[in-house]
Formats: sequence, structure tokens, C-alpha cells
Amino acid sequence: METGLALHAARRAADRTGVRRLRIALTTLSVALTFSVSSMLLATLGYHYETSGGLPFEKFHPGILLLLAAFALLVIEDGPERTLGLLLRDHRLSLIYVGCLAFYMLYVPLVLGRPVTFIIDTLMAPAFAAILLARTDARNLHRLGWLIHGFMAVNAVIGSLESLLRWRLVPFYIGDVLVEYDWRSTALLGHPLENAGVTAIYALLLLTGLRGALPARWTLPAFLLQLAALPAFGGRTAAVALTLAAGLWLAAQGGLILAGRRFALSSLLWIALLCPVAAITVWFVSDSTYVMLFVDRFLDDSGSAETRVRMLSLFREFSWGELFIGPAPETLAALQVREGLELGLESFVVAFLLTSGIFVSSILFLGLGLFLIRIGLLVPWQGKAALGLCLALNATSTGFASKSTSLELVVTMLLVMTWTRPQAGPPRQG
Repeated sequence: METGLALHAARRAADRTGVRRLRIALTTLSVALTFSVSSMLLATLGYHYETSGGLPFEKFHPGILLLLAAFALLVIEDGPERTLGLLLRDHRLSLIYVGCLAFYMLYVPLVLGRPVTFIIDTLMAPAFAAILLARTDARNLHRLGWLIHGFMAVNAVIGSLESLLRWRLVPFYIGDVLVEYDWRSTALLGHPLENAGVTAIYALLLLTGLRGALPARWTLPAFLLQLAALPAFGGRTAAVALTLAAGLWLAAQGGLILAGRRFALSSLLWIALLCPVAAITVWFVSDSTYVMLFVDRFLDDSGSAETRVRMLSLFREFSWGELFIGPAPETLAALQVREGLELGLESFVVAFLLTSGIFVSSILFLGLGLFLIRIGLLVPWQGKAALGLCLALNATSTGFASKSTSLELVVTMLLVMTWTRPQAGPPRQG
């Protein structure tokens, strides 16, 4: 009898170990796919992610589908009751966030008749990623960290080459439309603005020291590689925000040194060597096409600022009742065409308020705020600064209001870099 029970327990333990290994493998593959397979590559391969047509599962990124499968394995591994108990104990804010998203996904189709599948990839996936990463062991987190560093380096190199050689790794698609007039690079991450945002956030993490297990001697080259690639993606807001954040950080470091904080003489030597090199490099590339195309975006924004003014004027077209419940989709679409805004509303806050209404958007914003607070509690000050940069960049673009994996990329990056630091302990539940 006792032998039979022992064998049964051993089989259950072996089964759980197998499920756990498969879960971690799917989580790793999910991260690899989201960092390397863009919506444009999917369109080129005939996968109808943002293009019309296709099967229902094609409306979700393959990396997100693997992430959901990994979460299902977590439920199988722990059992439904234990999983629910652990989620209520360790992931309360994430659960509230998912609940807010679920309410949004019920309200909008039923009341307004709008599709909401983008919520899964854009906003819900980051919560599942945080839960799964918290259950990933240190060895596999380090593997994920090296994957992220590798993909970001390759993305920067490809982006720079695309801009310099007037060549694209994959065609630039926006929905079903092939874009041929835009010079900005797409590289691995896809849309230039998503590329610019994720690149700026990663560069800020490198600059401020949240680099995971990346050796210190590699940090400066990695940062300079991302900085050099930023003009290729043409993200003005990302470039300005990174410059301001970097300036504040460098000023703070200088102030601490003047106040008496000790510093390595090797750092001073590096600064002395790099300053003239940087000056020569800036002088050499200042007249290059690579830089001038980027500078021209500041001098001529192609009506981008005017578009934002017209976007705000749309609020005047609706009554308070319509704005609270949600404007009729047909009316809003007609107004967007009239104002030349059919490609999107360049602020996720404005986009949600106009497409979904104040009521349900407020619930979504509450959940998103709680989730970002929770992630902020899990990461050091560098991660909090990166979250602030992410929020600022999305406030000036469609961002969270359109189909994208950028928030999942950022959350994954922050948690992995935090939990793989040399001084970091085991992952905290989040």
C-alpha cells in the first residue's frame, strides 16, 4: 500500500517536472518570438495578424499564443484551486488589472460593437508575462536576459543598415497597405515608433546600470549601439525623452561626485578618451544622409503637430452623454476621415476616450495604473524611470490603443534585467 502511494507520488512529481520544463520552454520561445517576429514579418509570411482575412487564431501574435499556452501549463502544473490561491495571494493587482480588461472586452463589443481582440496582445499579455517570469528559475532568467541583449543588438544593427543602405529586411506594412514612401527602419520589432520606443527604453536601462547579467565592460558599447540606431527609427519623441533622461542622470551623477562620492579613475580616463572621439564622430556624421533625414523630422513634421490639434477638436463634436457611454463608431470614423485622422489618434488616452467612452476607459486606465504600480514596485529606480518613459511615449502615439506587443516587451525586459542583476535575489512574486 505504502509502496503504491510512493510510486503514485513519484509519478505525479515527474509529471509536474515535465510540465514545468515545457512551461519554461514555451515562455522562452514566446520571448524570442515577440522580440524577433514583427507584424510586418507575419504579413510577409502570409499570417493575417494585422491584415484582413485569415483564421481567428491569426489575429494573435504567435509569441502571445505561446505565452497563453505557458500560462495554461502553469494552471495544470499547480492545479486550478492552488493556482487561484497563489494568484490571489501574490498577484492581486495583476488580477484586478485583468478583471478591468475583461470588463472592457465585454462592454465595448456589446455596447459599441467594436472589436477588442487587440487588448489580449497589447495589454493583457504583459500581466501573464509577469506571472510566468516570477515562476521562472534564475538559470532560465539569465538565458532570457542574454536573449534580450542579443535581439536588441541585432535589431539595432539591422535598423542602422536598413537606413544606410536604403534596404528593408521585410516590407513595411500598415494593415493591408504596403508603405514605400517612409524611409524609417523596421528591423526586427516592426513599426518605426515601436522600434524607437523600445530602443530608447533599453538604452536608458543600460545607461543607468539596470543591465541584468551583462558585464560592465560591454555596457557602454551596447548603449552606443542603441544610441546610433535611434535616428534610423525616426522617433523624435523617443530621442528627445532619452536625451532629457540621460541629461538628468548624468547631471545627478556629476552632482554626487562633486559632493564627494568616490568614483573609479578608470571612469575618468574613459570619459577623457571618449569625449574627443564623440566630438569627431558627431562632426563626421552631422552632414550624412543618415542623420539629416532624422533632423528633417524635427524641422518638418509633415503636419504631425497639426494632426494632434485636430485630434483634440473631435471632442467638441460629441455631447457629454455620448462621450461618457462611447461615441457611435460610424460617426467617429466619418469625423476621422474628415480631419485626416483615419490612420489613428496619436495618443492612447484620447484614442480610448473617443473610441470607448469615458466610463469604460476610466476602468481600463485604473487597471493599467495598478498594474504599472505593481511592476514599479518590483523593479529598482532605473526600472521606474523606464516605466515613466514608456508611459510618456505611449501618451504621444496610438500605443496602448492599437495592436502591439511593446508593453509586453518592456515588462519582460524590466523584470528579467532586475531579477538577473548580480546583487538580485530570487524573483519576487508580481
